[in-house]
Parts: sequence; structure tokens; C-alpha cells
Amino acid sequence: MSTAATPSRPTPNNHTKPLWDLSPPEIERWIRSLSPGVANTGGMLFPKPPSGGGDNAAAVDDAEKQAYQERVALGNLLLKNLLVSLSMASDTVESGGSNGDERQPKRQRLDQEQGDANGILDPSFSKQSNNTVSEGEGAILSRLTLGGLVNGLAGVAGGVVDTVTCVPLCDLNSNGDNGSVGDKKSGVEQILESAGNLTLKQLIKIGSGLHRSISARTEMDVMSTTPRRIADLFCPELSMAELNNIRRRIHDTVVLGMGTHSSAHAASLEEEEKEIPVAKRLGRSEVEQWQRCNTCNNNDQSSFILDRKNGDLICTTCGTVVSESIMHEGSQYRKFEGEEDRNHHGDAPNPLFSDSHNMSTTLGGVSFQPGAGMGGYGSGGKRNIENVLRNAHAYTEMNISQFGKDEKKTRIGYKDRQKKDAFYQMAHAGDALGLHEAVVQRAKELFAGFRDDREMVQQFKGVLAACLCEAFDQLSRDGRRILKRRAGEADDGNDSKAGDEDEAQPKVLNARASRRNDLHSASLAGKGGLLLDTTAVSHGGIGGGALSTVATAQSMTGQPFESKAAATWDLDDCRSWMMEASKSIARMWSEAQQSAMDKSYSIDSKDLNNIPKGTRDELEGKLVEDTLKLCEFLESELNNLSNGKSNLMGNHQRVRTPRVEDMAQLGIKWQHSYERGSGGKGGVGNSGNTIFGSKPGQTPQRGKTAGQILLLLTAKKFGTILQDMVAGAAFHKELKALIGREDAKKRHERRVEATQARLKQMNRKPWLQKRVL
Repeated sequence: MSTAATPSRPTPNNHTKPLWDLSPPEIERWIRSLSPGVANTGGMLFPKPPSGGGDNAAAVDDAEKQAYQERVALGNLLLKNLLVSLSMASDTVESGGSNGDERQPKRQRLDQEQGDANGILDPSFSKQSNNTVSEGEGAILSRLTLGGLVNGLAGVAGGVVDTVTCVPLCDLNSNGDNGSVGDKKSGVEQILESAGNLTLKQLIKIGSGLHRSISARTEMDVMSTTPRRIADLFCPELSMAELNNIRRRIHDTVVLGMGTHSSAHAASLEEEEKEIPVAKRLGRSEVEQWQRCNTCNNNDQSSFILDRKNGDLICTTCGTVVSESIMHEGSQYRKFEGEEDRNHHGDAPNPLFSDSHNMSTTLGGVSFQPGAGMGGYGSGGKRNIENVLRNAHAYTEMNISQFGKDEKKTRIGYKDRQKKDAFYQMAHAGDALGLHEAVVQRAKELFAGFRDDREMVQQFKGVLAACLCEAFDQLSRDGRRILKRRAGEADDGNDSKAGDEDEAQPKVLNARASRRNDLHSASLAGKGGLLLDTTAVSHGGIGGGALSTVATAQSMTGQPFESKAAATWDLDDCRSWMMEASKSIARMWSEAQQSAMDKSYSIDSKDLNNIPKGTRDELEGKLVEDTLKLCEFLESELNNLSNGKSNLMGNHQRVRTPRVEDMAQLGIKWQHSYERGSGGKGGVGNSGNTIFGSKPGQTPQRGKTAGQILLLLTAKKFGTILQDMVAGAAFHKELKALIGREDAKKRHERRVEATQARLKQMNRKPWLQKRVL
């Protein structure tokens, strides 16, 4: 073990081995790899490297270096005490083999050592006669309590605190009630010479941070070994490389849509509706959602229990009812073999199954018996006749998709039966391995999408394991990052960058994959499987490429005119836009000239000659003058329109078609000419708008706005007004870009409105969100 003055800083541990399989040297390397100086983590053992500065930098550096070396020596001492305590409590030692993985009992040191001399083992350990346990040092470290960890860091024979309660032993050995408060304080404030003259209170604080890192590391190792445990449960004969190949096929088929499409091709030959092989998302039940207690802030999902009789979801920590009146989505009565089925209806429709399965009928009574009724008509009694009917019904439901079809393909009923079997096995695997219900549900969706794409599924057990592994990996990525930060492990930046790339890369490289990834967090609504994602709508769109367009359309300069449509702009709004456009055009011209001088890219000589010469400020000043000319033109045009004359429309009188308001000049009193309102003011109305869009008694707005006049200008008209065709074309280009952004924003708003309308329709039909438990 190293006792140097400066701690070694190895590369961050990649967790090739779980914590419970680590040897003492590997434990030391892992603890030293933790970020130093981070509070509430194991990094508190070692300080951060000094960084001196200021006027008296040399003196500060010497003082900091001295303190730093003392802290490092203290950390080395505490780490040495812990490793020695672990080695003494363990009854196994590494064998002399080259791999170092095999461990054998340490026979040669039983007489010299006293076993757990420092008292780090709590009563949960099964101690042997020599006061040791037949486990490795890593396994003991992963199970240590806070009291045992403090005793190991202290290195005092017999320990200093109780391993269960972490209460100082001197306080427990005192006369209980007779001990004064000062005596109890002296127990916490006692100085430990074997721990570098630290007080017990300081040592407990360091031990708490290390215990937090050990717990987080243990949870990470459990998560990293879960795929192998899933594989051992379903297909122990498959290696991880083979399982990863199956996972890759499932991901390409369900997420990226790059499957064989054999089922879709077979359906197209018979002109059937194609089913897209994607993982459909169900409306999750309240039981499957991530729960947090509002009273005690408990978020441990295993501490929430469901009272199915009353429909309450209860937090076992404080007893608060988190959710109540939860609807039971299963059958009304349980059905056992040999008993009569008392249910009047089947389970709720499950979108993971086909429509024929959800709309199928079942026969109640005695359960199905293979081979029943083979003796012929009249060979048995009533029981045999029921079995004959049941077999005929099962055959009809299984083969109904192929009746009248010439093309040979896998029956839909067979796919549904295989899905049902797969879901049953996944549920049992989730209970056996302690997986969250959301992981099992996600695995069901992956298998349903994969089964719909394939005509035949090979390695059925391997596919089940791959679906569970893929679902667990998708839902545990954020958890790994959180646990890594909680453990205080050194972060080289790869995890955060990789996480950002995972979220951003599909939207840039593969729009189809982005669309399917968005569909995975959507809900099923309406007939035909329309998938809606309200979270994506709130962030600016669904699917790849839409987010950047909408974000650009929402805000460019932050000016008030951007919140209005261009056709509704007044003269001040038009002036503000033209000022911003002048700055943008001047910047583009200046960058084009600079790029041509630097020869960073080729520019057409004709386009370069058209750009006015000058600095950016000079170009912007010239464009501001052009802006004033345009404002004068708009103002004169508005005055001419109010007087019945317009330079834009010509000097001739506009041909005007008779309108509804002209009927009043005929002197005819039309019946029902009053607007329809809410019934107030005498019962006639007078609270709504008229057909002209204004309130009764208000003068309706007539004529064109400044924004409408601006939109009617062409590039040639801009150039004529400004007497500069190049500047006119530039202003017209900026105006067209603005119109394009407005159109994109309108299209996005229409999509949001349609999505919300479908979402409301889905909420009106809650039975569409039901699923089979």
C-alpha cells in the first residue's frame, strides 16, 4: 500500500469488476480515483491540489503545500487502516494464479491474526469460529454499515462506535441515564491517535461520505450486472456478444425501422393495411408511473404498495395515500383451473395485440383441454361437448386471419399467442430480478414491435432477454449518471458529452429514427394507432428537424413586432423591422467582403461587384437612409389610401363590389338584422361581434395596414423606391425570409392544435388507454 506524500491519480475506473469482487489493491485504486475534496463523497479522504495566487504567491504556496501534504498523509493513514481491517476480517486471500480472480481460504494466518479485531462486522455477517467471514474484502466493504466503516478507518482494537447505531462505545458503556451531557459530548469529541489525531465527529463525517460512495458504487454494479443476470435466467447458453447482436437487431427493427418488413410485405400482397413495426406506447397506469411522496419526499419505488381492494397506492414510509381510486384493469374475478369462469367480459383492450385479439370472444366454463373430443360425436357427455366447442372456437380465432387468403404467412392469432406467452415470462422475470414495472412494460413494447415485423422469431428466449436488457439500458442511463455523481467518481466529461450526443445526433443524422424515438414516449389515441407526444409539442415539435425551425420562428431579435403577423403591422412596427433588416443586411455584406479578401470561399464576381463598398458602419448608415425612404413611402401610401388615391394601386378609382353594408342605403329594414349575442341588453344580444368583426357601435377597420402594403412590394418596387436595385433586392429577401418563418410558425401551431384536439378526444375515451395487466 502506498504511503507517499502525494496520492496517485489513476484513470477513472471503468467498473470492469463489481465492488464485491475487488481485492485490496483494487479497492485502494478505486478510492484514490474518486474526485478529491468533494463533500459527502469518498473524495473527502484526500484534499484538492493547492492553487496559490495573489501578491505573496510563494508564501501562500508553501503554506498550502504543507497543509496539502499533511492532508494527504492523513488520507493515506485512514485508507491503510481500512484495508488492514478488511483483510483481517476476511477469511479468503487471492490465490497465486495469474488471473487473480480465484480466491482460497487463508490457512497460513489463522493462528497469527485475531480475525475482526477492529470490530467492523455487524451482526448480519455470519462469523466463523475465528471471528472472520468467508467473503472477500470487496464483498465485506459493500456490506459495511456506517459504524463498521468508521471502526475500520479508526484502526482501534475493538472499535470506537457501535456497528449498528454508530453510537460511541464509551457512551454505551456509561451508566445510561446517569451519564451527563458532557460525558456524551466527550464521546463524540474524543481524539483518535491512530486516525491522525482526528476527533470521532470528524471521522464519522469522513466515513459518511465514503459510505455514500460505496452505496452508489454498489447500486451501479448491480445495474451493470443486471443484463447478465437476465441472460442467465432466460438463456444461460448465450454469450453476451450473441445477446448484444440480438439487441442490435431489435433496436434497428423497432427504433430505427430497419427491419425485414416481411409481415408488411405479406400484407401488401393481399392488399391489407400495413402495420408499422414500432414499439407502441400505452397510456401508463398510475401504478407504473414514477412515484414520489409529497409528505416524506420518498422516491424509493419498492416502498409503495397497492391496495387493490380499495384502489389506493400507499407510501409505506409515512403511510400517506399517494393515489386513490385507481381503476382495476384486470378481470373482475379470478379463475382457477377446473372452476367456472364468473367474468362477464374479458380484459381491457391492449394496443400491443392485434385488433382481432382485442375484439375476440371467449367461451366460459371449463378450461381448454388438448385432444378433447377426439372420440367423435356422442363419445362423451356434456363435458366432452364443451371441449369440442372450445376447440372449434380456438381454431377459428387462431386461423380467422387466413380464411379466404391464398398467401401463406404467419397467422396473426399465433403472433398474439406468442406475445401473451412472452409477456407472461417477462412479468415473472421482472418479479424475480426486482425490475421496475416500467422496464417490463418497455420490454413488452419492444417485443411487440419486433414480433409484428418478423414472420418467424428465432431464439425466442434470447429475444426475451434482449428486450429486457434493451429496456433496462434505455431507462437506466440517467440513473447511472446520477449514481456516478453521488459516488464522487472522477468525471472525464465523456458521459455528459455522450449523453448530449445520444439526444442530439439522431435528430441530425436520421430524421426517421428521431420520429420513431419520439413515438416511444407517445400515447395511443383513436382508431388506426395515431401516436401523440404532448411533451414534444411543448418543446417545439415532433420529429427530426422541426425543433430548430420553430425555435428560429419564435424569436429572432426580441422586438415587439415579432409577436404579430406581418399583415397586421402598423407604421412603427414596419419601421422597427426595417431597422433590424438594415443591420442584418449590413452584416452580411461586410462578411461577404471580408470572406472575399481572405479567400476563405469562392464568391461569384458578379455578386461581389453588386455589393456596395465600405465598412460595416458605412453600409448600415446607407441602409438606414433607405429605411427612412421606405417609411416615407408607406406613410404617403396610407394617406393616399385614406383619401381614395394610391400610388401602389394606380390613380384610377378601384372597382368596388356592393357589400352587405350597402343594403342599409336602400331603406329596407331586414328581419333578424341584429347580431347574435349572449342574450343580454334586452334579450336581443349586443355582446358579440358583427359580421364585420367589430362591436356594435364601433367603426370597423377599413383599408390596408402598413404591413399589408409592405407585403405587396416586389423586389423591383423596392429598388424603384430606394433608387437602388441591390438594396431593394436585399430588403425584399429579408421580407421573404420573414414570411417563411411566419409560415413555419403557423404550420407548427396548426400541428399543435390538431394534436391537442386528438388528445382531448383520447381523454374522452379513457377505455382506449386500458391495457392487460
